[in-house]
Amino acid sequence: MRYRKLWYIILLAARILAAVSPAYIHPDEYFQGPEIAAGDIFQIDALRTWEFTPTSPVRSIVPIYLFTGTPLVVLKLLTALCAQLGWSIPVTGKQMFYANRLFMVLATLLIDICVVRAISRLYPKAQLQATRLLLASSSCLIVFHTHTFANSFASITLAICFDLLSAIEAKTQTAACKLACVSWWLGVALALGTFTHVSFPMFALPVGLIALLLLARAKSYKGAVCLAAGGLLAAIAIVIADSVYFQTAKFVNGKVSGTLTLTVLNNVLYNSDRGNLATHGIHPWYNHLVVSTPVLFGPLAVLAIARLWSFIKTLRSQTDVKCTLIAAGLSAGSGLVLLSMVPHQEPRFLVPMMAPLVICTWRFHRVVPAYFWKLWVLFNAAIFVGYGVLHQAGVTPAVDFVSQTSVLPRITCHFGTGNDHIECMAANGNYTEHRLQVTSKVFAFAAFMAPRHLLAQPTHSEWQAQAEIHDLISVEDSSVQEKLSQSVHVSCKQAQTAASGSILAKQTTSGHFERTLLVVPSSLDIRRIVPADSNYSVVELYSYAPHVNFDHIGEILLHPIQRTKLRVLVICDPSR
Repeated sequence: MRYRKLWYIILLAARILAAVSPAYIHPDEYFQGPEIAAGDIFQIDALRTWEFTPTSPVRSIVPIYLFTGTPLVVLKLLTALCAQLGWSIPVTGKQMFYANRLFMVLATLLIDICVVRAISRLYPKAQLQATRLLLASSSCLIVFHTHTFANSFASITLAICFDLLSAIEAKTQTAACKLACVSWWLGVALALGTFTHVSFPMFALPVGLIALLLLARAKSYKGAVCLAAGGLLAAIAIVIADSVYFQTAKFVNGKVSGTLTLTVLNNVLYNSDRGNLATHGIHPWYNHLVVSTPVLFGPLAVLAIARLWSFIKTLRSQTDVKCTLIAAGLSAGSGLVLLSMVPHQEPRFLVPMMAPLVICTWRFHRVVPAYFWKLWVLFNAAIFVGYGVLHQAGVTPAVDFVSQTSVLPRITCHFGTGNDHIECMAANGNYTEHRLQVTSKVFAFAAFMAPRHLLAQPTHSEWQAQAEIHDLISVEDSSVQEKLSQSVHVSCKQAQTAASGSILAKQTTSGHFERTLLVVPSSLDIRRIVPADSNYSVVELYSYAPHVNFDHIGEILLHPIQRTKLRVLVICDPSR
């Protein structure tokens, strides 16, 4: 028992380590949550993607503020408190990154708590040590759930739903008169999950139906009404909040005027158009079964399939049948089947399967053979390293480097050779004799989209040094060459001798200076975009390792040391 507690603590430490690691799984983890919340809360530059178009948004703002806005509001309050105490601590991108990720660690603990409580509530004598360790050691929980995906938020909400469902089932066997409150909160959770991610109902439908079945069996009509009322009122509140946020409606003196924004409906309509899905990628119907499920769950998925008949026999027996287990099995199955009917499929869409899969297989965790645990450890260690440590891990440190060196309220400068170059550093005080503007144009190529909010650059600011990020992730090499050729080129000689962390920029207009930065992985042959006969060259300013782009895995395997970096280069004129 003592060693199992120690292992659980170690696995929690691994969860924290994965959370604070800069590994980057998919752009949605930033641009469907933190990017929007940070931009609103701190009034900083942020990229609002097509999903937040005011005329037809497909993402509700409520779960975004709940899961990613909460830690940022706490951060803002802490910095305000420090300012009141005389400590001036500016908010940085790194602080926002850690605040969101560590909040996700705390939020994922709800899955541990809800899953164990749901089982132990129905099986008081159940030995769940193996289940706790299996859940805590899952790379799906350690890696995917600690990233700010809407799917992770939906998964946490679904785990809460199973906890509430088990409470309803337990109470129907003891005190039917106490179901109203639990039913109400289950309705609220189901509504919140539906607005969190459009796929949530595919997993949650069995939960809602079985909850109604249990309430009907207990003749708790009050509970059924509370379930429906909780869901309906929560949905109405979210719709009103979205409508006010996207400015399609006004809420004054308890009255709503204008047009209501139904983000869930907009999302369904968008995803029902195959042409829209084609822009994100079309996959075969079996992709979730043969790719997504093994990537997320590995041996646990095999265990679920292998024990499927045993699970069915248990359900068919007349004794010890628990509706929560039935709901868990149906939830995992319905989510997998229904999402497989959607042409666009990515592994993270199945993240909500975590809780139901563990719940419906809990009986087998203590009796699996030793080789299962060996495979389980190897599988999760590989996913942890691949997606939790290495994958696109240089992007956020590169943005942090740009933020520290190129986004500054005040700068102190001196002119370089020829008087058309200037070298600047952050000014120590609020005054500098040079009232100049320096812009760093950043082109990111062959790397994931750079989160703008991590620059911590105030919107419409008068800061002397600012940065502009341009993503070139899907741009042809020739187009990249053209952009770099037409960009501002500083002197290569001066770039090589400039002080570390300084801004070397070239004058473009009176009082305005500019430089061009290129963010590119070392796994990419630089000659593709910087040919020998071009009018520009590059000088490296910064690099971060490890950074692995799985699209270039062949090059990385051949040169694992040289090809696992993300580089920040300044574009320069080789003739100067």
